[in-house]
Amino acid sequence: MNRGLWLAFALLPAVAAAWEEEPAIAFILAYNPVVTAQRQATASYQPPTLTRRVMEHTSFYVRAASGTSSTVSESGDTTTTSPMTVGLQVNIPLASPREQREFAQQALAEATRIDEVRNRALTDLGKLRELEAERAAGQERLDFQKSKADWLQERIRKGFEGEVEKLWEAAQKQNTEAAAIKRLDGLIAAQRRQVAHAAGAQWQPLLDYLSGKLTHLPES
Repeated sequence: MNRGLWLAFALLPAVAAAWEEEPAIAFILAYNPVVTAQRQATASYQPPTLTRRVMEHTSFYVRAASGTSSTVSESGDTTTTSPMTVGLQVNIPLASPREQREFAQQALAEATRIDEVRNRALTDLGKLRELEAERAAGQERLDFQKSKADWLQERIRKGFEGEVEKLWEAAQKQNTEAAAIKRLDGLIAAQRRQVAHAAGAQWQPLLDYLSGKLTHLPES
């Protein structure tokens, strides 16, 4: 094989996926149904803040004070009144140990769910990256075999009939690589969908991102 052909093969650019792991994982954690449900459960166990406790346990009161007062009108009538006291009553209970314990349990469950979903996403994305890398390598081999076949055909046209067998071998390798790439395309499509559906109802933007149709994911 001539040196130029080998050089062309060596300089073929590696196809790198445009997506990145961190944005994909952040998007999954923002919309994953299991994580979302656990976040809502944790929020429902969140002990009220001090401001909320003050609002919930503040009341107005009006009560009679001790003593009376009398007034005499010009006509000589006497009126006796009892003084009233008006004010605010604030009773701020502290968060009970039970509330704190239940909230801590829910927070731990949320952290556990997030860790499980993140690890699963990392595994699935790693598998996707591996398949895409294998596909890129297969495409490089296919391109090389095509270039080799073109070069052999040119030599045959110039009268080098001994290259016919090599041309046949190159054609067989092209078919093998093309079949492998087709199989990988199917595996990659399935893996992208598996990863995307981890984002629940927001799976389509993630699928488009992993497929290269979107350069950035929508802000969550």
